[in-house]
Amino acid sequence: MSRIVVRTDRPLVRRAPQVAAPPLASTAFQPDPYVDYGRFLTPEGGILLIYKDLDERLRHTLWRLFAWSGFTGLEGWFLLHHSPVQIGWVNFIAFLAACAVNWLIVAKPVELYRRIEIRPDCLIIDGSDVFWRRLMEVSWPALQANEEGNQVLCGIYGTRFVEYLTLRRFDELDRMPEVFAAHLQDAMRQLWHHPQS
Repeated sequence: MSRIVVRTDRPLVRRAPQVAAPPLASTAFQPDPYVDYGRFLTPEGGILLIYKDLDERLRHTLWRLFAWSGFTGLEGWFLLHHSPVQIGWVNFIAFLAACAVNWLIVAKPVELYRRIEIRPDCLIIDGSDVFWRRLMEVSWPALQANEEGNQVLCGIYGTRFVEYLTLRRFDELDRMPEVFAAHLQDAMRQLWHHPQS
């Protein structure tokens, strides 16, 4: 007995060409819209807000003046007594350039990250200043604008009006104070419920 094998022609499948998906590496990059800002849950049951601020304490200003005068004085002494160039006006221009460069180096403001944590019973600023919820009898802290255009978190604590912290804008497009205000109010609503009247 013989077998007969019958083969049919394969049908031609016509498909439109598919566009290749972009490589996985390019879709994995997502820019972070929260620049120098974060909101986290803490193990103690609180909500932690971290943001970048400028440290404008007097000690940094004094340190800048000390560093600028020290290095500028050293460079002036070198140019006056040990300069290989014996032309006075060239040394004077070099001294002015050194003054300007030194000032540009020390004039950059000091940046630091500030932390504010809302817990069910208190408000903690920078991990050390504790303000108890039971002593905020009149209202919750709120943000108010000051003369410089910054936002100040303030409110009545006990019998005193307290400025808890200041939120500074880094430029005209910086909207961190508005985002901070929304997240702070949301955290207080979640953990403190309603303000006592």
